Amino acid sequence: MDTSFIFKVMVFYSTVLFAIIAVVLGFIYQCRKAAKTGEVFFYLTFKETYDDKGRLDLVPINSEAEGTEDFKRINEGFGVCFGMFFIFTLLVMLSLAWEGQVGYALPTFIPFSLMLATGLWIAPIFALLLIEANENDLIKIFLSTTIGCYSLVLIGSSSGIDFTFLEPILLLGFLPIFIYYFVNGVPWIFGVTIGTTWNVRPRVRKFMAYYSMVWFSLFLLLQSNTARFLAETSPEDNTWNNAVEVAMQLWITTVEIIFRVFEATGQ
Repeated sequence: MDTSFIFKVMVFYSTVLFAIIAVVLGFIYQCRKAAKTGEVFFYLTFKETYDDKGRLDLVPINSEAEGTEDFKRINEGFGVCFGMFFIFTLLVMLSLAWEGQVGYALPTFIPFSLMLATGLWIAPIFALLLIEANENDLIKIFLSTTIGCYSLVLIGSSSGIDFTFLEPILLLGFLPIFIYYFVNGVPWIFGVTIGTTWNVRPRVRKFMAYYSMVWFSLFLLLQSNTARFLAETSPEDNTWNNAVEVAMQLWITTVEIIFRVFEATGQ
């Protein structure tokens, strides 16, 4: 029963994770193709430049020059992708709560398709962040991060080790994250730029990025470990819909880790 439930979780989690890797790499390939032909891709025009090692390094033309058309387009692109990511995340949660509210569960392919859509909307953001820096170096970091997250899920769900001792540590360790992002995030919500996480000192931002990255990594390990114990103690919960729900929780934490890695690298 344990293996069966974990297998279901890993089917969904693996599919989304590796689909994202494929989309990110495909997106960057299309950007490079558009740069060679001078065409527009994702409403942007790209220029071929080369880094100090002689490697091709794409640059979205005028994307950093405030007031230009490309600057507006790339910010609009980020906004649309982020917005659709959160909308589809909400739809996944609603579809998973359908059984408790209505009395019967939706077919599993519906919440899973919505979950896959969250990944497909966040993938362009990952790709553009890689391109805006230096995709040659950050692709390796991105791949290492996703594979590392996948390994943590495997360890937590299959190693047989009880990681529940992490619960009080993570509970206390979340306080600095809450203070940092809440205190700096509330002014941003109300439209005040001073005090946001983008205006704190770079050293503080980098430290909190690394700290959050470690915290979410341990949290991912605990989440996957909890899934194993769910399968052991509650065989009746060994359903495909519950597996989608667990996989979605793992996926959201993985997204957090990836963004903390980007923040730690200055993106």
